[in-house]
Amino acid sequence: MYTRFRRWALDGTFTRMLAAVQAEKDATGYIDWLVSVDSTVTRAHQHAAGARKEGAGQGGETCDHALGRSRGGLTTKIHLARDGRGRPLGFVLTGGNAADCTRFEEVMDTIKVRRAGPGRPRTRPDHVLGDKGNSSRKKRA
Repeated sequence: MYTRFRRWALDGTFTRMLAAVQAEKDATGYIDWLVSVDSTVTRAHQHAAGARKEGAGQGGETCDHALGRSRGGLTTKIHLARDGRGRPLGFVLTGGNAADCTRFEEVMDTIKVRRAGPGRPRTRPDHVLGDKGNSSRKKRA
């Protein structure tokens, strides 16, 4: 089970599945383009960071595992953009010590909902909801 999960994660199967569902829902009008952007913190297991090994970063293993030290220990932060019905449109993983406001543009750039027919993917929502950390003039524009 783990081997299949890992293989699908590395070859982009999960990304393609999400894109297919998003395209289907957009074609039927079920994506509400009132987008909400927020984040949540997930605590990592105490052994998640592990010890450095010889040849780290080889064998398809990524060097950045989105772990950061915060007051709660080792944590990962999930920055998510979702539609008005709670469906994910895009996300970014960072260390738990990353501020929400520094990743707003990056999260918005991950929104790419394919069209059912020809044309570019939709990337701009009708409206965006965010907390006070995302209320600068630049972000409002």
